[in-house]
Amino acid sequence: MTRSAPIDLSKSQAAGRILDAAIRLFFAGGDAVAVHALAASSANLFSELAMTGESGGAWRDRLRDDSSPAARAMKETLNRAWNLFRHSQGAGDERLHFDPMESEYLMFFSVLECGDHQSTSCCMEVFQLWYIAAYPERFPRSVPEFDEAMKTFSGLGSLPPALRVRRGRAVLEKICPPEPPDGVA
Repeated sequence: MTRSAPIDLSKSQAAGRILDAAIRLFFAGGDAVAVHALAASSANLFSELAMTGESGGAWRDRLRDDSSPAARAMKETLNRAWNLFRHSQGAGDERLHFDPMESEYLMFFSVLECGDHQSTSCCMEVFQLWYIAAYPERFPRSVPEFDEAMKTFSGLGSLPPALRVRRGRAVLEKICPPEPPDGVA
């Protein structure tokens, strides 16, 4: 194995790369815990950046002020699994029952955070369209990306989850071919 050169990147670039990796791993049917850990990491990085920047605040802050059942569920999703994955405190036999679909929420949340802070990547844009098309009932038709999502992923919401993911992977591979690793030309 050859050693690659050091990489110089900002926190926002790192968060974007982590999110892109989570999205690609998700659409490739990768390990659900790894997808979730990457999604949570990017969500937390983008949230921290938003709180210190001028983007109008973090989505997490907006959720904190929202007391609706959907916002409460999102707050729990953002913190529960992530806290177990990253903390070594507590009993070593601490267990978690987590739904891998929570990773979809985290990735969508991260795309929103990224979009408030910087340009979104091709992977993020495909995932955002996929998520809207997979769960159209969660979005008003007035959302700017709604029509494009329905056109790109026609009928996605009526498919079983495994087929939804396969369709997402096909579109991702077509529109966003993988880039070579750092240091490889």
